[in-house]
Amino acid sequence: MLDRLVDDFKNKCYLCEQDKLTSINIEHRIPHRDDVNLKFDWNNLFLACPHCNNMKSDKYDNILNCTVKTDEVEDRIKLKLDSFPMSEVEVVANRADERTRQTAELLHAIYNGTTPMKTKEAESLTSKLDAEIYQFQQQLRSYMEAKKHGDEEEMQSLRRKIGYSLQKTSPFTSFKRWIIRENPKRNAEFGNLFEVGE
Repeated sequence: MLDRLVDDFKNKCYLCEQDKLTSINIEHRIPHRDDVNLKFDWNNLFLACPHCNNMKSDKYDNILNCTVKTDEVEDRIKLKLDSFPMSEVEVVANRADERTRQTAELLHAIYNGTTPMKTKEAESLTSKLDAEIYQFQQQLRSYMEAKKHGDEEEMQSLRRKIGYSLQKTSPFTSFKRWIIRENPKRNAEFGNLFEVGE
């Protein structure tokens, strides 16, 4: 069962999108509260890191489901981190319904912390996120430089790397996709890479 969940979730936490998890929890998206059907329902079992599993606990019982396309998690929740030291993750609920509100509240707590200990854990998480965003921004800058110089071969190579960074198997995909989506020029250049391989 665990191997299947690791494969299904691409070894990423379904909440924070951190990949290559070394410590894994099986999380119940809908808290089972001793309901045997919910406890063992395959559709309710999700891969999570310990930080996110602990933050969610059974407090959040009505969050969006990232495995259901109609929940449109990426459209409903905007995630942003300015790649500067000591930046806080910005979590914006783009809709006013309860599920979106609860999901945004949970993600804000995950990325920014709620207690001194949880804030320290969140800082470790955002440090990894910051490094990933910085690398992605460097890919975009290098692509634009290659485009400016008409270096087609380098552009194609960088486009492949950018495309991989935008796939769901990549860590912190939602953040990177919002970097593209919120800018019309970047969206026109790279928006079609979201669907490759999905």
